[in-house]
Amino acid sequence: MTANRRPMTLMVITNDAERIHMALMTGATAAAVGRPVTYFFSKSGVQFLQTGAWETLLSPGGITAPEMDAALLEKGIADSDMLIDGLSALDVRFVACETALAEQGVDVSTLVQRPAVEISGLADILEKGAGGDFLTF
Repeated sequence: MTANRRPMTLMVITNDAERIHMALMTGATAAAVGRPVTYFFSKSGVQFLQTGAWETLLSPGGITAPEMDAALLEKGIADSDMLIDGLSALDVRFVACETALAEQGVDVSTLVQRPAVEISGLADILEKGAGGDFLTF
């Protein structure tokens, strides 16, 4: 396995819109250069995976996620919709932590369909990401 093909696992453990956007940008860039990418959403990060949840999330400065997206687009920076489209096309794994779903009271029927969301646990993520990079957002 060459250095640029090492897996990258992005652990998203927050519902902070700014951090989630940065995680999306990082994973999209890594996948675009050929690295296998897995997102592992745990703790309050699983909230992002619910249909319509992005509209309710805030940045640390109190700006809503849609307002943040609009400001990014004005500056020519990819917003969350563009990044999700790219990640979907690049066959990136989105995994929701089974424990976090229960902890946060998230009903699996409310999870987004694009990209497809798998439900698994930390052991699976650690095993499949072995030898790669782990980043936490």
